[in-house]
Amino acid sequence: MTLRFDFHGKKVLLTGATGDVGNALVQGFLESGAKLAATGRSPEKLRLIEGSGEMLKKLPCDFENFAELKAMLEEAITWLGGCDILVCTTADMLVKDPLSLDESDWRRALNVNLLAPYFCIQGAMPALMDSPAGRIILFGSGAGKSGGLGQNLTYGASKGGILAMTFNLARELAKTRVTVNCLVPGPIDGPLMREFGPDLYNKALAKHPMGRFARASELAPATLFLASEEAAHITGEALDVNGGYFTD
Repeated sequence: MTLRFDFHGKKVLLTGATGDVGNALVQGFLESGAKLAATGRSPEKLRLIEGSGEMLKKLPCDFENFAELKAMLEEAITWLGGCDILVCTTADMLVKDPLSLDESDWRRALNVNLLAPYFCIQGAMPALMDSPAGRIILFGSGAGKSGGLGQNLTYGASKGGILAMTFNLARELAKTRVTVNCLVPGPIDGPLMREFGPDLYNKALAKHPMGRFARASELAPATLFLASEEAAHITGEALDVNGGYFTD
């Protein structure tokens, strides 16, 4: 049996659409019939996303500017006519010695990786509660569980916060029928991993049980499942998608 997710009539707000994972999710939701507001930090990269017309709106946003974030949310939800599914994938990872971090390093990581998703939830919550099947899907990271690879402390710490927020809000919002879940990827083959440089990249690759990192497209099916009607009784879940890179 082939299971195909049907999102016809669903209104989806996706952050981080210009990243590799976000772009895969854009295509997955559109191919499944959703109406999608896709946001990202780069207007140039947003223009390159395939698709246009009445089912897709592209909205640039600086996720460190919370006034701009609020305005984007209002525009997106007005255009969508509500919101059934909120997916937050936006992330920023700094590769730097963990004992040489300054205040600006911490501020950027916490703003983009933790506070921006929180304010997205806060702004979208009235629309999600009006939905018969509201879904919130956050993106954590294996670094949030393991502490990361040493040089990405701010990223790991902020992603650990995403896990705590998932568990807290899942309990708080269960009575509203809005579910809150988290995708927890392991290393993804792409620009972020290559920022570590070839030595650390190759060491991490060598210890991967499958001998390869995840492809961005492999995160899409798990995300679509958590967004679907089939996942109506799943909330507070941190779903690992890492090919056995770490287990718990």
